[in-house]
Amino acid sequence: LHWVDEIVVVDTGSTDRTLPLVRKYTETIEKGDIRRGFAYNRNLGNERARNQWILKVDPDEVISEALALEIQEVLTREDGADGYCAATRSYFRGKWIRGCGWYPMVQVRVFDKTRARWDLTVHERLILEGKTETLGNDILHNSYDDIEHYFRKFNQYTSMEARRLREEGRVVRFRNMPSMFLLRPAGYFVKSYLFQKGWRDGFYGFAVSLYSSLYVLVKYMKLYEMQRDAADA
Repeated sequence: LHWVDEIVVVDTGSTDRTLPLVRKYTETIEKGDIRRGFAYNRNLGNERARNQWILKVDPDEVISEALALEIQEVLTREDGADGYCAATRSYFRGKWIRGCGWYPMVQVRVFDKTRARWDLTVHERLILEGKTETLGNDILHNSYDDIEHYFRKFNQYTSMEARRLREEGRVVRFRNMPSMFLLRPAGYFVKSYLFQKGWRDGFYGFAVSLYSSLYVLVKYMKLYEMQRDAADA
């Protein structure tokens, strides 16, 4: 990101060497709160940025030289869009996952912050007022080093998702248990592995599809646990 005008980092309590590393490149570091969700923290970054245009990048993502040049070129156009989308090329243990709904996974990555805001606690989305265009180059996403790394994120995300469901008033009842605990997880596996062609990615395609179905199951199980804890309190 050496070509950008400024770098804004929102740190949500890292315990590794993140802060010493990022201070080599920027002193603009905002203290976030992961308990308030991803949208809250991304909006913090938008507000802290001095410039009008935002490039959203996660710490495990890489902007290729080709994409950097493309971004710089589109932002010089007088008749440009209000936001620019890019596909994300995600890797699991170094393998590019083409199926499972992981690719192309197009999202708005460059946007005019005066016309946009982030929403949702987990798997946040950008609400943008205006037109968008899609860039030709991909963002490279080194999503998981191994299965252990996957489940560290898995545990955090399912807890956050369960809290969001509870805040929205969702309740696990006897009549919807078969759907939440069986049909939805099974349906997600079928969708990911068969219809989204996870089978083409070999072992990791199967793993991603299976883990995604477990994600659905576990978030509802955690929601049920929260209900029981609240009832016993």
